[in-house]
Amino acid sequence: MDLDLLSGYLQDDPPGTGSPDNISDYGNSDALVQVRRNINLNQVGAVISKIEDIFESIADCILEDGKELVIELKSRSKSKAKVEDDGGDGTRRRTIKITFPSRNQREAWKFTALLRILELSHEALVTGIVTTKRDIYYREPELFMKQEVVDRYVDDIAHTFGVGRDALNIVAAAKGLVAGSFRLTRRDTSVIDFTLEPEGLLIPNPNDIETIQFLDVKWILVVEKEATFRTLATNQYWNDSQAGRGIIITAKGYPDIQSRQFLHLLSTYHPTIPIFALVDFDPDGLGIMSTYKHGSQALSHELNLAVPSVQWLGVRSRDFLGKGADARGMLKLTARDRRIALRMLGWDEEKDTEWRRELQVMLLLNVKAEIQILGNGERLREWLDERLMGM
Repeated sequence: MDLDLLSGYLQDDPPGTGSPDNISDYGNSDALVQVRRNINLNQVGAVISKIEDIFESIADCILEDGKELVIELKSRSKSKAKVEDDGGDGTRRRTIKITFPSRNQREAWKFTALLRILELSHEALVTGIVTTKRDIYYREPELFMKQEVVDRYVDDIAHTFGVGRDALNIVAAAKGLVAGSFRLTRRDTSVIDFTLEPEGLLIPNPNDIETIQFLDVKWILVVEKEATFRTLATNQYWNDSQAGRGIIITAKGYPDIQSRQFLHLLSTYHPTIPIFALVDFDPDGLGIMSTYKHGSQALSHELNLAVPSVQWLGVRSRDFLGKGADARGMLKLTARDRRIALRMLGWDEEKDTEWRRELQVMLLLNVKAEIQILGNGERLREWLDERLMGM
């Protein structure tokens, strides 16, 4: 492969793109910020009413012999769901019909699993105690059989009701990690000082946060991989960077809702602090960054997730292609990679012209690269310092 083939093309940024803004241009506030709790009591009451309406309809079917109840779920799953055109907005919705009384054993299982999840959600809403999808699974492991069943039905119920998963008082178990120069107070008055936890902690539930205080934070860095996060956190890059103190976040791949909510919260209460993304140079890396920045089509009913201010720090093609490039750190695209890249090129996102350009480079050279191509330890630190300082 001729790595200098596109050297001229890769050296210059196209109009309207380029390196992230210099972080010295941004202000900073160490003020203690009160976090507004994102709870809509009217919405909670409406969800309780919808669940109770289903319960009443089931009771009517039991009392009235021969009456059939059909529950239609708007499903995000692509398997075995009826596809229907939605009127007017150009989207297509998948629906799953679950009947009671059930017509066969599998239908009976589906109905029982759905009913149990509705029951546990109703219990969580009435008592005001938040539960997790994992807790729900372990309440009835023999019924649900696997965690994915609970995950799918919870998201489908929320999608059908037109609310976020939080409105069911059900959250995912914490997945993401965060380290940095800040502290927060939970609503139970407990204080978490992240400066005393240099290697990071699980991302807290944003609805549990009472106050949050940045401590001379100059930047926020979202990294794709846990291994990269561990390297940076263990070396306390968030505290010792030449670019100033910062916050480092990872969701260990494609971000979960809680990680996206937390990043959205940080950007909302400290909008002048720049947020950067460090992801692999491959279609999945760009997809992960797009999920943070623009949101996910599958979870379009979830609110307060997208963070449009996210800037792409790397990895770009210019970071490893050209004279002196080490070909050993590069990989060939798989058939799956190429399918994803071609699908992404079909997105109508004019604001992401640079992403399209980089995807075209991937396809043209049939190459991808992981974050590790930038180096580990000191080499990665130097690369980050140079980029964050805008040199």
